Amino acid sequence: MRTILALLLFSHVALTAEPEFPLTEDSKSQPDVPKGTMLKGSHSAMETSVFPGTEREYQIYLPPGFDKSKPAAFMVFQDGVIYQAPVVFDNLIARQDIPPLVGIFIKPGVVPAANDKALPRFNRSYEYDSVTPTYSQFLLDEFLPAIEKKHGLQLSTDPNLAAISGNSSGGICAFMVAWHRPDRFRRVFTGVGTYVGIHGADQLPVLVRKFEPKPLRVFLQSGTGDNNLYCGDWWMANQTMERSLSWAGYDVNHAWGEGGHNAKHASQIFPDVLRWLWRDWKTNIEIKANAKGESKWKGYEVVGDGQWEGVLHDPKKTEFEEPTLTDQMAAFADGTVYVRRRSTEKDVELFSRLDVSGAKDEIKVLVAGDLAGFTAGSEDHLRLFFNARHPSKAARIVDVSRSGKVEHEIEFGDKGNKYDPPYTRHGAICCDSAGRLFFAGGNDALIGRVGRDGSYYYRHGSELHSFVLGSSGGLICLSPDQSLLYVTGYDGRIDCLHLRSEPPLFEHAQHFYLTENPYGLMFPVEVRTMCVDANGWLYVATSLGVQVCDQAGRVNFIIPTPGEPQDICFGGKDLGELFIASRGRGQDYRTHIYKRSTKAHGIVSGQMAPIKPPPPKL
Repeated sequence: MRTILALLLFSHVALTAEPEFPLTEDSKSQPDVPKGTMLKGSHSAMETSVFPGTEREYQIYLPPGFDKSKPAAFMVFQDGVIYQAPVVFDNLIARQDIPPLVGIFIKPGVVPAANDKALPRFNRSYEYDSVTPTYSQFLLDEFLPAIEKKHGLQLSTDPNLAAISGNSSGGICAFMVAWHRPDRFRRVFTGVGTYVGIHGADQLPVLVRKFEPKPLRVFLQSGTGDNNLYCGDWWMANQTMERSLSWAGYDVNHAWGEGGHNAKHASQIFPDVLRWLWRDWKTNIEIKANAKGESKWKGYEVVGDGQWEGVLHDPKKTEFEEPTLTDQMAAFADGTVYVRRRSTEKDVELFSRLDVSGAKDEIKVLVAGDLAGFTAGSEDHLRLFFNARHPSKAARIVDVSRSGKVEHEIEFGDKGNKYDPPYTRHGAICCDSAGRLFFAGGNDALIGRVGRDGSYYYRHGSELHSFVLGSSGGLICLSPDQSLLYVTGYDGRIDCLHLRSEPPLFEHAQHFYLTENPYGLMFPVEVRTMCVDANGWLYVATSLGVQVCDQAGRVNFIIPTPGEPQDICFGGKDLGELFIASRGRGQDYRTHIYKRSTKAHGIVSGQMAPIKPPPPKL
């Protein structure tokens, strides 16, 4: 009996033991193959770094016959040398299966201990598991330029000539670098990638489906014996990622096995992964988004497969043709778009006017005051909102003709109102077809309405239990039927208020929309401004891109934007073009104006009768 039990136990162990993954000849050193050169170094981050005080070692592989005078294709690896990569590079470069690659093997950062009785700060999970753009910023803005300078290298800036890889947390890190910066990396390999809930990576499969497809080629590896821990199931998470990438039309491949959470299987397949990632490198190096046209991204139903086009400037130039542009825009019902410019003249407001034919001119408005924002009003006027100037309690609305002539002016405010003088900002005003202007005040969540005759009514948001407006005042937008007011609040939330013609101003307030915010409190996504189309879809300019919500309040898709959009509106022919005022990322705070053709038609509530949108698909 003991013998039988022993045999059964041995059989069970044999059946559950992890399979072997012997390396192929491609991963073994070959005597007749030229060898590359390995360099070693260390990098210490300055206090101004996104990872201040960190120290890390690295190695660099230079292919045989490497010419430092030419920009080089390269591949970055997290966690140092993995997958026998230098040996594989030697063999595959000799066979011309891949281009002569520079290999860059980076260790995660460590902040040294303060003394011999203290623990160092290990930065690996913070750097690698995060879905924020922080590591890509470190890699591209700090680390790679530093080693290029130190070792006299020229790494190619063509994203088609750059690959990135990693195992486990290093794998999710590699994917996020390419995800955030497809303008620099387009080839990705992740082994047993940590697409689980450590720092938000469990949200990636949904974001992949909602974001417009990016020009990436991705290979994933995992196995049935992968980790299954407090933060998720690696094996299932990798499969979910692969399904999302396939659904969204990415050039994706995978290798599933029975291995555990290690680099054995990934090391075995690494040579073939490289061949797949770099296939056709001699003839067609470019990787395109949705190259086979198989993506199911819902945004194609609205914006097609076009691209953002620069307006008032050439986005390929480093200098702007219009350096005085601000972030403020508004459109008329005929598609004309007005962009506010900075003026050096006292009591003068300047606007660039873009009509549907593409013609551009400038209008000048001679009017004094603290201009908070503007919108299209009834009677074909721009409505300018001027904040009150102390000691006066009065704010002003000034109607301006297309030629810049002041046609009508209203002063309003209530000296007995503790929330006065009312003040607001651009994006916090909108107008209905009856000529009534709505605004969200920066003073304690005040929401007000001003009639054409100057009648003024306000309501404080705290009067409704469910309604909590941001302390800086919300940004607002009317629904196409002009019965609802959308107001931005905290944490990417957008509240929906039912308007009333008589007091009280609104009722039935509800936290109706919640925009995507994968970064959490570490890197909050900001909600800027909003606009709607005739179908009742809400377009929200956020630091993540333009998030598009259906009538039921769900984010259906996200349109990535050049720079961070600050304002948004529909304009152009039939109000069929989506315009954004966008600031450059990083330290570039200048404004670009972009537009993109859509299949939708925008709403200019101040100049259009209410339109009842179709019901949502539930």
